[in-house]
Amino acid sequence: MQQLLPAIIEGKVLCNTNIPVGGAQVYFVPRIEETTTTDEGEFKIATWMPLPITLIICHKNYESYKLTISSTTQKLVIKLKEK
Repeated sequence: MQQLLPAIIEGKVLCNTNIPVGGAQVYFVPRIEETTTTDEGEFKIATWMPLPITLIICHKNYESYKLTISSTTQKLVIKLKEK
């Protein structure tokens, strides 16, 4: 029997001017697993939920961003818009 592994999503969150956004909340819907971006805007989050799954990125100074994740093969680059 094959052991199931969690899906691991990695990425970087930037603002419109390509400056890293630290302290952004990154979570899946439903909000079971969550993490916060580093000062460099990087994040890594794992889930046991089956793909596709909805990923939400939010920060108090930026508009929230919603993305459907269907694959974990590439690192994400997400740009947030200022409020």
